[in-house]
Amino acid sequence: MKFGIWLEFRNPPRWKRPWSEIYEDSLSLASEAEAAGFESVWLSEHHLTEDGYLPSLFPALAAIAARTERIRLGTAMLLAPLQHPLRLAEDAAVTDLLTSGRLELGIAPGYREKEFDALDVPRAERGSRTDETVEILREAWAGRPFSFTGRHFRFNDVTVTPEPLQRPHPPLWIGGGSRAAAVRAGRYGCHFLPDLGTPAEIVDLYRSTLREHGHDPADFEVTAVVSPGIYVCEDAEQGWEEVKEHYLYLLNTYMEWFGNPTMASADELPREMFLVGPPDAIADGLRQRLKSLGQVDRVIFFGRAPGLPIDEARRSLDLFAEHVIPQFA
Repeated sequence: MKFGIWLEFRNPPRWKRPWSEIYEDSLSLASEAEAAGFESVWLSEHHLTEDGYLPSLFPALAAIAARTERIRLGTAMLLAPLQHPLRLAEDAAVTDLLTSGRLELGIAPGYREKEFDALDVPRAERGSRTDETVEILREAWAGRPFSFTGRHFRFNDVTVTPEPLQRPHPPLWIGGGSRAAAVRAGRYGCHFLPDLGTPAEIVDLYRSTLREHGHDPADFEVTAVVSPGIYVCEDAEQGWEEVKEHYLYLLNTYMEWFGNPTMASADELPREMFLVGPPDAIADGLRQRLKSLGQVDRVIFFGRAPGLPIDEARRSLDLFAEHVIPQFA
């Protein structure tokens, strides 16, 4: 089992600090994660948020690469419909070169209406735009002239340079826990990034779709995304007091984006959703949750809840690396 951390560079108004400190903290956590034994670090994208949720992933990945040597660098997720696929192919290729071939490119259709409206992309087209993006990326990274005619994009005799370092291209991941995501990943021969709570039949559908389209499932990986979060501490009650307001903010943000009612206080939080406690309890909780998903190759989780003091985030990651990762070796 491999483990990675997931960073968003968020700066909530309630705990607002200078942006330079937020970015320095996030870069430090990434480099410390490599030293502690984490296999990968993943960044996710959103736009036009009150807390500055990271909107530009490739510069941040390049900055992390400059401070690390071997840790894999992924996007979980990059919002494919909001990108021009040729620019995306170029940016990803340059980033793969700058990171010495460590890029893992995870993409998803997205869901937040405000982003689609502001960037003038019809939300109803997000699935078909994602499909065309996968097709175009593979053609673009081949290093030869190609043409493409689709519903959304049309190119004639274009060549994308430079080529990425990894051949034939950086690993491509499709994110999401829906049947549509599983079918998309299987049809196009991509790795799969579902949430940890995704039913096992969705992962089975992914693997059966791989086989149906001529791909060997043994050649592909599944990475489980733990959301809302993991917080490792010596005492569960004390740890919950430290992190609960930050998890309230985290969960309320997603509830709002999905158009659901938010919670007035941390007392309303469904505590069972979170893994908070000593290392052995965290390991046991992960084992129980992984049973429902089936075979998983990697687990990633938030390295820092929004606004959480950096020292508390660092302590949690250190405890996880020292005491939880070895239990899955």
